[in-house]
Amino acid sequence: MSADSGGQTQRVDQHGASVPALQFAPDWLDGAETATGLWREDVERRHMLRDAGFSAAAFMAPTMRWLTCPFDDQPAAEGDRPVGEPDVEMIRRITGAYRALDNQYGGGHVRESVVRFLDQEVAAILRGRYDARTGRALLSAVAEATQLAAWATYDVGMHAMAQAYLVQALRFAATAGDRALGAEILAAMSHQATHMRAASEAVDLARAAGRAAADAGVAAIQAESAVLEAHGHATAGNERACAAALDRAERTLDRADRTSDPQWIGYFDESYLAAKFGHCFVALGRGDLAERFAARSLEMDGRRYARGRQFNLALLAVAHAQTGEVERASAVGVEAVEAADGMRSARAHDYLKDLANRLAPHAGLPAVEAFKSRLRPVLRPA
Repeated sequence: MSADSGGQTQRVDQHGASVPALQFAPDWLDGAETATGLWREDVERRHMLRDAGFSAAAFMAPTMRWLTCPFDDQPAAEGDRPVGEPDVEMIRRITGAYRALDNQYGGGHVRESVVRFLDQEVAAILRGRYDARTGRALLSAVAEATQLAAWATYDVGMHAMAQAYLVQALRFAATAGDRALGAEILAAMSHQATHMRAASEAVDLARAAGRAAADAGVAAIQAESAVLEAHGHATAGNERACAAALDRAERTLDRADRTSDPQWIGYFDESYLAAKFGHCFVALGRGDLAERFAARSLEMDGRRYARGRQFNLALLAVAHAQTGEVERASAVGVEAVEAADGMRSARAHDYLKDLANRLAPHAGLPAVEAFKSRLRPVLRPA
């Protein structure tokens, strides 16, 4: 996942899961060919999923494949180009640089560059020559890069394409035997399902992520999975199940030993957890509780995670709107608008539109009009 914690109401369309890019290939070589084909067709803007609708059900078969996977692939290849640790490190470093830009400026600033990197650099390395040990390290790095492409694609609102990238990232993680990264990818699937209002699938995916995280022995991802399960329950209006999952998330994070965590889970901390609590309470209509957690979420590192800070400002404004504090909601809303200025993130704009809709009944109040005036140029199409 990435370093933000939002969830947003969207319409859910259905499409068939027979599309190759949405399938978890039984053979790792077939999976690699599917993924490289996805990258090439995406670069050339000709993949059928670019304009397709989202189907949470398309995540379920790959999830089952992951849960029953024997993790016994031997990813060796006999291409012409020798591949070694420097190639793996290059992929990880470039992915890390793009991830930092994504967190700072939004997926729209990095998505095309990440996909081109996969298509023009990574695909050639995958077709090189390496033994199984190098292959596992390589495919773990490729899984990270593909997951980042998924996250950026999700952030710009291309939800079916984001699904395909997540499924292929999961396949690469399985080939690599990287159980922790697979758990994180399943968690990202749950995140997207909640965003798209597919509550029952979001809960199932979060539970699968929690099981995978337990197998990997990474408590932080178990905590993340529990809070994502809670968000799914909240989206479905199940307050009791939400509360139980939130309690489990908090207790799991409290006892987690973070010293051996993968570097990519570093964003998951008390501020992130507070934001997810806030989103759960907003979904349940409890702005009074959401306000406290949304305010706490702003203790995050807003420089490294500028997009996440914008989401959390919008969350706090919505919580104020739910409690009838219209002027406070409008003032914080202006801060959220200013934080989104120059950011290319469909989700950032979605949160602002949601806030505007909540404040619409109070049109005419000076604070609301000031918010609307500041919002208008930010939402104007480029």
